[in-house]
Parts: sequence; structure tokens; C-alpha cells
Amino acid sequence: MNRFFAGAVLALSILTGCGGDDDTPGTPGGGGTEQKCSASNCAGCCFNNVCQTGNTASACGKAGATCSACGSAQVCRTDQTCGVDPNSVWRVQPTSARIASSDNGTSWDGDGSAPDVVVAMRCPGSTTSTETPEVESYTPAWTSGGCTAKASQLLAEPWVFQLWDIDFSSNDTITDSLAVRLTEAHLTAGAFTLNASGGMTSMTVQLQKQP
Repeated sequence: MNRFFAGAVLALSILTGCGGDDDTPGTPGGGGTEQKCSASNCAGCCFNNVCQTGNTASACGKAGATCSACGSAQVCRTDQTCGVDPNSVWRVQPTSARIASSDNGTSWDGDGSAPDVVVAMRCPGSTTSTETPEVESYTPAWTSGGCTAKASQLLAEPWVFQLWDIDFSSNDTITDSLAVRLTEAHLTAGAFTLNASGGMTSMTVQLQKQP
């Protein structure tokens, strides 16, 4: 065998021996199956089959579950679930109401005009009450006069309010003192509507997270 042919055979045998194992599991481009992101290998959450830490609002989750994107009013909490930050501060603001056409069959005011409506309220954690501006209307609307509290307080204690018709001599009650226990669903939605009570046929309340 001449030297040139012997060298070619040796080179070919070396290249063949260096080919590697194409069946190695989890090797990209190989014959094996790529390892799937799951609870067995990811303490956080899985996004596009890649394990994430699971503690951010854009990718929240644990135990290999699919990552969740938290809502605009939510954070990824310490237990790696989306929810309202208990330390966030929220403004509770009545924005509109509908008042019955009469006070049990009689006019709200002596001259037959619409009631002068005020919403008096107290947020949990506060010892003082606040009031909306007085609005003479059967469909009053407000943008001020609300109260603020931490989410943890609003979820633990009720928001208390009462509607009044302000008169010269004495004020008439439109509703009794009412209490509403808010939920995370209320805060996430950003508003809720109350059904009829007394002389109030409905009232919408805005819940706004403060900066």
C-alpha cells in the first residue's frame, strides 16, 4: 500500500470515529426529544417551554404551570399568583346615581324640585367621613368627594355610605346607612354598581388605584 492511500484510509477512520451520538436525549437537532418545561424541572412558570422565575407581573406562576400575565391593577404576589397588592392605595369615588321620582309618594323638596343629593361615606381605616358635592338632580354625578384606603383595609372591612337630600330646615335620608364589602374582583374591575335601596334606584362607584 502506498503512503498516499494509507493516509487517506487513516483520515477516513478518524472522521468516522468523531461523528458523535445523534440519539442523545434533549439535544437540539439530535434524534432525541427536547426536554419539556414542567414541575419536575421548573420551580417558576413555563413560557414557550422555557422556565421563568415566575415572580414578575408579565410572567407569574409556579410549579411549572403556564406563566400568567397579571392585570394592570395587579402584581405578582409573594406566593407567585396574580392579585391586588395589599399595600396599594385605592380611591373609592361615587360617580353617578339614580334617585326615585318621589320620597314614598311625596316630593323630595317642598317646591317640587329634584333632590339635592349628597353621598356621605367612610373608608375603612379612617375615623372621619367625606362627602360628595351637593348636586340637585334625579341623576346626580360626581368627580370628587371620595375616600381612600389601602387594598388590605378595603378587603377586610366594609365601605360605609349613605345618601342624603339636603334641605334648608332638615335633611331627608335617601338611603339608610349601608355597608359594602369589596372583593379583589371589584378592585380589578375598577368599578361596581349598587342596586336599589330606599330612594336610590342605583349608584355606580369607581375604584381607582392611586400612584
